[in-house]
Amino acid sequence: VVSDLYCVIDVNKGAVPIRALACQNAHGANEGNRNIGASVLLMFVTCLSHTLIVTDDVELHEMEKPLPKHQVRRCILLLKKLLYRAVCLDDVHNATKNGKDLTSNHLGLALISVSSKVMNDLYSRSSRRLLCVPKLWVEEDLLEQDIRRCKSHLDYTSLLASPVCRICPFLVSFKRRLQLFERIVTTNRVDIQGSNEQRNLKRGIMVKVQRGRVLEDGLIHLNNLGRNMRQRICVNYISDVGTTESGVDVGGLFKEFWTDLSALAFDPNYALFKVTEDSLMYPNPSSKFVHGGDMSMKLFEFLGRILGKALYEGITIQPQFAHLFLSFLRGDHSYLHLLTDLSTIDKQLYNNLMFLKTYEGDAADLCLTFTVANDDFGVTEQNLIPNGADIEVTNGNKRRYIYLVAKHHVSDRIKEQSDAFTRGLWEVIDRSWLRLFNEPELQVLISGASDGKIDVPDMKANSKYTGGYSQLDRNVTRFWSVVSSFTPKQQADLLRFVTSCERPPPLGFSSMNPPFTIQRVGIVRDGDKLPSASTCFNTLKLPTYSSEKVLKERLIYAIESKSGFELT
Repeated sequence: VVSDLYCVIDVNKGAVPIRALACQNAHGANEGNRNIGASVLLMFVTCLSHTLIVTDDVELHEMEKPLPKHQVRRCILLLKKLLYRAVCLDDVHNATKNGKDLTSNHLGLALISVSSKVMNDLYSRSSRRLLCVPKLWVEEDLLEQDIRRCKSHLDYTSLLASPVCRICPFLVSFKRRLQLFERIVTTNRVDIQGSNEQRNLKRGIMVKVQRGRVLEDGLIHLNNLGRNMRQRICVNYISDVGTTESGVDVGGLFKEFWTDLSALAFDPNYALFKVTEDSLMYPNPSSKFVHGGDMSMKLFEFLGRILGKALYEGITIQPQFAHLFLSFLRGDHSYLHLLTDLSTIDKQLYNNLMFLKTYEGDAADLCLTFTVANDDFGVTEQNLIPNGADIEVTNGNKRRYIYLVAKHHVSDRIKEQSDAFTRGLWEVIDRSWLRLFNEPELQVLISGASDGKIDVPDMKANSKYTGGYSQLDRNVTRFWSVVSSFTPKQQADLLRFVTSCERPPPLGFSSMNPPFTIQRVGIVRDGDKLPSASTCFNTLKLPTYSSEKVLKERLIYAIESKSGFELT
């Protein structure tokens, strides 16, 4: 059996491709090789898959069920080798080709399918709470050469159809998947909008926005664009006194507008979203009672388009979403982690269900029925199943009751809002692009690193200097000393002042386009000019101040004044 297992996972020891493996039939004759090891492995992985469905994260990590964690790590390593062979080696290795077309059999296909299911489940769990070191999941250099060979949007999107991206994207490093997503989006955006570099930038859709009516004007002008949201949008700001602000939008004004729009649209005070104890957002189940049914769905579609456009334009925004909502955004909501997701939005209810799950007495003594109470401006009772009020919870059906309660709060109550949101999102970002990532990774794609802190050394290493400045210039040295002394809030304000985004790109400052640039502005007296910015080109125009103290004072004054393009 052990020998057979090695033949399954090692392409040099077994000439039969995994998907072509066949099992022994009932009469003892072979359909190909005997493959006892593969059959045993399939039974084991199938049992593990079913067991994980009813195993929550507490049982997995703290009670070490269904397996001790060191055994789980061994399973991960074994199944990674199996999947890597199945999706990357079998079609290209000489030992498995023999000049013939490869056929598929039920045993091999089932083994690949269930192994992928288990690995995706464990990878998602490990993203929330580590089961192993991150590098254990990854095969080094996977897709690197493929991405380098791509030249067009069609070339990049064709990689999404490759077996590794469809079946087990976690084998590819997160950074490389981010690069693939960035190239898919960028090439599509350049095809539609043109670019400054190619000198073919298209005129785009003109939008006039009053600074005090960002959300209202955005809803009026943009909500009916649909797929046209991918086109270039040019913003003209109207000041509070009714005059058009100076500044030509070559991208910077739009980034500023979209960052402001995102902050307003996802504000929990607007009653479209609720916030967990960890400040993570998810749709408010009562939103339709606040805004009306039709208007609520319209607003959620608009918010989906806002997020989609931010991803499409490479704009990192603030909202941090709950895991349960991120599952909807990927387009394949998982029902395997309902209890864990419930713990993030209602800790007390989660604890009550866990008590019931582990209760050793008679569950009927707790006098529970298959109903749940909703508190939508008044408590109402709802059946979880037909005639649920007449069906008591017993030891025999308590697991079903726990599942239905968790599903009601985590999925059913927010499904309508989530579906409206994803309709808007997928009009701008194809759902296939998002399936490269699991939920925590998708959050990084939306808002960058979870803590939002600026990596000053990375920022410094990837900055450019123009107008006479160099990396060794005295004023540049002073600038980086000042930035390093800033609080995280001041660093974020500086980044927004220069780029209109207060969070760095998911791939770091090396992926910022155009790069963060510091331009020299000569002055005679310290009071002649304040620092200013060209957000379209991510450029800080830094005067040659006489001391570090003056530079810090003037820079803080500039970034905190928030006077748009009219500040001089």
